[in-house]
Amino acid sequence: MNNNPRFPKKILVILSGFILAAVLAVLAYSLTRTQFVVYADNEVHLISGDYERVEEVLSAAGVEVRAEDIVSPALSSSVEPGDTIQIQRAIPITLRTDDGVETRWTLQTNLAAFLAEAGVTIGRTDQIFADGERVEFGDIEEINISSLVEVGHFVNITIIDNNNRIQMRTAAQTVGEALEEAGLNIFAADGVEPPPGSWLTPDLNITVRRSMPLTIHADGQVIQTRSHHTNVLQVLAEAGIGLIGQDFTRPGPEVALQSGDSIEVVRVTEDFRIEDEDISFDTVFQGTDQLEIDQRAVMSEGVTGILRRRIRVRYENGIEVSQIPDGEWVAREPVNRVVGYGTNIVVRVLDTTNGPVEYWRVVRMRVTAYTASSSGKPPDHPAYGITASGLEAGTGIVAVDPSVVPFGSWVFVSGYGVGYAGDTGGGVKGRWIDLGYDEDELQHWSGYVDVYYLTPVPPVDKINYLIPTWLP
Repeated sequence: MNNNPRFPKKILVILSGFILAAVLAVLAYSLTRTQFVVYADNEVHLISGDYERVEEVLSAAGVEVRAEDIVSPALSSSVEPGDTIQIQRAIPITLRTDDGVETRWTLQTNLAAFLAEAGVTIGRTDQIFADGERVEFGDIEEINISSLVEVGHFVNITIIDNNNRIQMRTAAQTVGEALEEAGLNIFAADGVEPPPGSWLTPDLNITVRRSMPLTIHADGQVIQTRSHHTNVLQVLAEAGIGLIGQDFTRPGPEVALQSGDSIEVVRVTEDFRIEDEDISFDTVFQGTDQLEIDQRAVMSEGVTGILRRRIRVRYENGIEVSQIPDGEWVAREPVNRVVGYGTNIVVRVLDTTNGPVEYWRVVRMRVTAYTASSSGKPPDHPAYGITASGLEAGTGIVAVDPSVVPFGSWVFVSGYGVGYAGDTGGGVKGRWIDLGYDEDELQHWSGYVDVYYLTPVPPVDKINYLIPTWLP
């Protein structure tokens, strides 16, 4: 049996830990006696070196201080290795008042003390907010400092800058001041509604419409401009360009403008042009006993009339684009040409181989000859050989145009003799006479002959004084 006393292993481990800690503590103490210790921003900095003042040690440690921070000992104080330097940091506070927004650094922890330090005098009617929470005037000494302190008369507003929406509380009095406080740059062509000079009211919505580049073509000029308007007419009014009368734009005011669009101003002017068109005169015939039948003479010349038209001519930017009739009237009535035709009938005597005959008219006509068989009807036709007068076709019966030769009257043709105008033919029109023959006496005629109208003179209403002047 071993009688040597032994410590338990657990106790030996604990004793070893104590010995190690003691050694480390002695080592640390010895080190700190040859180094400077800096406590800043919850960190410990051990600085070795030959430094005489606090500010030299902090510079070596890379620790910056603000004027508002408390450094102990002071920056200009002398130090020796082993000394401890402590920094109490001032914290930044955003202070918003009626005078604007500023950042102040402070060591105060109480709201009342901070405001006193900042030189802010609080009136009974002022609003006080700490981190957006309303603070009653009597409670400011009990409230800890916050990162945002607001004192004044504030309103909540919303700024809509294109797609950017900014909600803020401000002590600014006008829209322009609020925009400046929000850090928004407003250019001359930008649109602000309400206008920058308007007073702020609670829960006000401020809309900023950013301008866009536009090109205006007007009156021979190209104008590069910017505008926040999307309506053509508003852009032109802003540029001092007006529309007069029928002027219009491309695009029209119904189209919303986009950035980079071009606006064309089309100037519309109108003029009137007069055009004249001749109005033809008519020729009228007037009977006169101063002329013998079948004689004609111009009694008065015709005068061409004038139809006057007014044409409305439309110009766009000086270029003609359309013509529209704008009325017409007769500037001068036409005057008819009057031709007199003779109504004086003179009976004369023609000597023929068969003796003298009396005639009252002689007309040059085309001449042909026919028989019953050449009239176009077959022999078995019921009307074969029967003329328009009911007489049988044959020598002595002539076919005429009744409007030229009175039907049922007598005529004389040299080389044929006397004929009775008792037939009409489908093809016998105008100054044409078709001499009838018996089948065994037929003589062929062609060309033109003089046809004498024999007396007695028919009644006036049976006489056509204006037979055709042309020969078929």
